[in-house]
Amino acid sequence: MKKITVLLLIVMNVSAFAQQQATLKKADSLFAKQEWKAAKQNYLSVLKDTSSNPISWTRLGYCDQNLGLYAEALTNYEKCLANSPRPQVRSVTLSRMARVYALTGKIDEAADRLIKATALGYNSLPDLDTLADYKNMRAAPNFADIRKKVYETVFPCAAEPHAHDFDFWIGEWDVYQTGTKFLVGHSLVQSISGECALLENWTSTQASTGKSINYYNAATGKWEQDWIGSAGGPQRYLNGEYKDGAMQFAYEFTNAQGKKQTGNFKFYNIDKDTVRQYQDINNDDGKTVTVSYDFTYIRKKQ
Repeated sequence: MKKITVLLLIVMNVSAFAQQQATLKKADSLFAKQEWKAAKQNYLSVLKDTSSNPISWTRLGYCDQNLGLYAEALTNYEKCLANSPRPQVRSVTLSRMARVYALTGKIDEAADRLIKATALGYNSLPDLDTLADYKNMRAAPNFADIRKKVYETVFPCAAEPHAHDFDFWIGEWDVYQTGTKFLVGHSLVQSISGECALLENWTSTQASTGKSINYYNAATGKWEQDWIGSAGGPQRYLNGEYKDGAMQFAYEFTNAQGKKQTGNFKFYNIDKDTVRQYQDINNDDGKTVTVSYDFTYIRKKQ
């Protein structure tokens, strides 16, 4: 008799679990169709305060949010967060909380949740600039500061001062042999990858081309440049540092005789419309120096 009772309890538990899963599946289907009220009722029929399903809690909260039940939405979002959701779910939940707080005029709380969501991978800039839910935030006196914090969370290089040491080279340039009016080429230097790097696009008057990517390596505290030209021969320039009014690199290469040589590679920040690019090679263990080239960049007029 005891065995039959135990077996019966197991069957009943399995049946209850299957029914619960079927209800959650129905709730998720209604959620996907944005039938918020019906989805909510199905979630409520299976979720209890002891439930540890963070995805269902955040979906229940989003149902309440779309039904205008903001206090209930926040309660359910907190239950989601209390159940240690994975980062993606946590990020989405925090972003939804930010929208609720913004809708209810609690701008500081909204900004806090939005920045936390962004730190977990939620790219909130388009939403922050366009969603109606953030209308109150955009009207707030401190909106510029909030947006700056969000931007710098999405694009951390924007907040790294040394990542902008080379910004003086950004622009579109005509390039001349220094001290002459002899045009040697044109260059377009762009800020890319969320302000983490500069991309150089070089075209000479002799039809050769090349590109370089320049970036601040936070691990070493130095700038680096990787160059590849149409003639081949990739070259790396390391230990870049902005000092004495110039971005200065050191480099090493092996000459045709198989001997290692070193050189200097410098970009002088003359003024906002003028940059001088200079490269040399040390010979005889540094006793003599050969100038590889000496160019002056003149910013094109807009």
